[in-house]
Amino acid sequence: LPMPTPPPTVTPRLAATTLIFRDGDSGPEVLMVRRSMQASFMPGAYVFPGGAVDAADGDAAHLAACDEPADRLVQRIGAVTGVGDQAAAFAVAGLRECFEECGLWLGAPDDHLPPAAWAPLRARLHGGATLAALAGEIGLPLATRCLQPWSRWVTPAGLPKRFDTLFLVARAPAGQVPEVDAGETTTLAWVQPAAALAARSRGEFQMEFATVATVQSLVPFTSVAALLDHAAGLTTLPAIHPRVTFNDDGKISGVLLPHQPGYDSAWAG
Repeated sequence: LPMPTPPPTVTPRLAATTLIFRDGDSGPEVLMVRRSMQASFMPGAYVFPGGAVDAADGDAAHLAACDEPADRLVQRIGAVTGVGDQAAAFAVAGLRECFEECGLWLGAPDDHLPPAAWAPLRARLHGGATLAALAGEIGLPLATRCLQPWSRWVTPAGLPKRFDTLFLVARAPAGQVPEVDAGETTTLAWVQPAAALAARSRGEFQMEFATVATVQSLVPFTSVAALLDHAAGLTTLPAIHPRVTFNDDGKISGVLLPHQPGYDSAWAG
């Protein structure tokens, strides 16, 4: 039988995702948000805060607001992950999406603002204010220094929405309480990785492919400090390019990683 015609290849959008950690009774816990059932991408799934990199994330105002120079970001994140001089834009997007989606301003000192002061700032960000402008008003830099790269995933060819996503890790700021945005996300949870995987296996905690693999990568760590130290020591994180397989009807039947049987013969776009 002839192979079904695969769908047209979509160019991936750049995106940043931030894994935010705190120490729990059974080891590190990571913050996850549940996407609205009306969301156009992965409805109902638990994900980490994140989203597309905006053009403004890498502009001069945001670069000037960062707490480390752009060349340091290129060395520390860009060279490790292969994103090069776009490292600052990815890092700023990671900070911005975190504040937009769960209300946490990463890297802020514990008592910089009263807890109730963060929500109005977040509302202004939703209303169109830039993160750089808000940072200037409250006298804080954009704390890219608190972010470490963890992985880079590129959505397989064949899907209608594709992202080239940099996964970053950071410690949760003390003195701030995460809150859902009630639009894109409807629930948030501090999740112990092994417990999340067990809940998913029972059908109780929906996660998509790259999220599952990322949660699995967190299981070995017994403290946030150990996890962040490991991230800081990584020297190369090549992009992971899963591939999809198709059934005879031309519908996607599975997803394969580079080390899995059948990957080399799967459609690559």
